[in-house]
Formats: sequence, structure tokens, C-alpha cells
Amino acid sequence: MFEDVYREYFKSIYNYIYFRVGNHHDAEDLTADVFVRAYEYLHGFNGEKGGMRAWLGGIARNMVNTFFAKTAGRAKIIELSEFMPANVDIEGEYQRGEDVRLLMSHIRKLPESKRELLAMKYFLGLTNREIAKSTGMSESNVGSTVHRIIGALQKKYF
Repeated sequence: MFEDVYREYFKSIYNYIYFRVGNHHDAEDLTADVFVRAYEYLHGFNGEKGGMRAWLGGIARNMVNTFFAKTAGRAKIIELSEFMPANVDIEGEYQRGEDVRLLMSHIRKLPESKRELLAMKYFLGLTNREIAKSTGMSESNVGSTVHRIIGALQKKYF
């Protein structure tokens, strides 16, 4: 049972965490912690209050926020392997990497609350309703805020 949950949601939880923390090592550790915590508290999951993705996303969100609180002010270690994986088309990856870096530089300038909305929407794949429940915003406010964020990024990026 839980193995199916892990298989189905691992990628979206990992991507959400990676988007938030910015490095693979911490994202792997935090993702593992999310699934350990979910396994421990699976008995507390109530499908009537929301879906599994939203529940796991809430655990991930709390884990990331705790991680940031614990690591505030600590220097980040960047591994060369994160930038140069083996067996890649270096020229193609370089161009793609430049595009991603440009977009991410614009995203990093956004307030944390806006980055969080993008992560919940596009990495966790939550609906506006699920995001609204998690953040306390109205569903329509979530939709319009995400729309405005994307519009602003398109103006800067494209």
C-alpha cells in the first residue's frame, strides 16, 4: 500500500523540495524524511479533508520550512556534479542551462510567498482549491495570483 503511495508521489514531492531548496543532496534527504514522516502518520491521513498529494505536500512544506529555519545563515555547498553530470550533450545542456538560470534568477527575486505558490502549483501539482486550503487564501485569489506571477515572469523572460 505505502509503496504505491511512494511510487506515485515521489517525483512531485522531490521536484517541489528541489525547487525550494536548490540542491539535490538536501532535496534527497528531505524527500526521504517526508516519506518516513508520512509512513509514521499514515493512520492520521483523512481523505475527506483532502487528497494524498495535498497531505504529502503539507508535510513537505513543513519539512522545507523547518530546514530553512535550521540552516539560516549557513553557507551552501555546491557540488560540481550538480552542474556536470556524465554523458551529456554539453553544448545543448549549456544553452538549456542558461535558459533555466535566467528564468530561475527572475523566480528567485520573487517574494517567498509567490515562489511557494508556484512550487505548490507546478511541482506538487496541487489544484487551486488544495493550495487555498493549505495557505488560507481563497481559491480565486490563488488562481489570480498565480496567473499574475506567470504573466510577470513572461514579460521579464520572453
